[in-house]
Amino acid sequence: MNGGLFHPEDHVTTEQFVTMVIRSSKGIIEPTRGSWSSGYMDYALHKGIIEDYDLTNINKPIERRSAARIVHEALKTDFGERDEHEWSAAEKLRDLYSCHTCVMHIAQVYVKGIMLARDNNVFDAVGSLTRAEAAAVVVRMLDRDQRIPQTGGREIQSKNLSPDEAWQLLLNDKTAMLVDVRTHEEYKIGHILESICIPLQNISNNPFSVCNRKDTPIILYCHKGYKSSLAAQALIDAGYSRVYTIPGIGQYPYHLI
Repeated sequence: MNGGLFHPEDHVTTEQFVTMVIRSSKGIIEPTRGSWSSGYMDYALHKGIIEDYDLTNINKPIERRSAARIVHEALKTDFGERDEHEWSAAEKLRDLYSCHTCVMHIAQVYVKGIMLARDNNVFDAVGSLTRAEAAAVVVRMLDRDQRIPQTGGREIQSKNLSPDEAWQLLLNDKTAMLVDVRTHEEYKIGHILESICIPLQNISNNPFSVCNRKDTPIILYCHKGYKSSLAAQALIDAGYSRVYTIPGIGQYPYHLI
């Protein structure tokens, strides 16, 4: 607001956007420190909806990739909304893979119809949001009837398994593989018993290195499920027919070694 007027073409800062998102679900949160937005920012940080990067850039115009991440995390944390398993329609976005850590965030808000593409199937990941655009994003986040779902991608054949289903598959089929697609450094800190580490980057570069038989059951996991989804798609594209994912170690209380 400026002089009591709403200026729809003004850019929205990270601080303003986070406040809009959190207030939409939690109502008014009183300041916890000097800043007017501190209550909202502290809540979002505590819940994992924002990152240190957002605090560093709190007064700068928010990038669309950051807005996508914040909305995606808020949907899961505050609204309990599950990810769309079929997100391949997002692959029509020419810049989907321009930010590797943003892929699943952008894909989810896009296929759900919360944030749409700009001209020529470009998401414009580092572009900014106007007040009018930010308001529309929050409305579609809250009201599914206002969303514009994106479909028409290729069929994804991977299947989500519960941990119990995965353990049963591993017991019944001794050829089945449990693959941690995080980095070797993350794997060493703690991993699921009997899993092997094949980082996403390695699978993306050469999916055929995972195993020779393409009918081998391959169960993938990571931290939050983003990397395992990308790895699953890479394996499916390479012709593997029995590809599965399970909740990440940040989503389920596994016993790690």
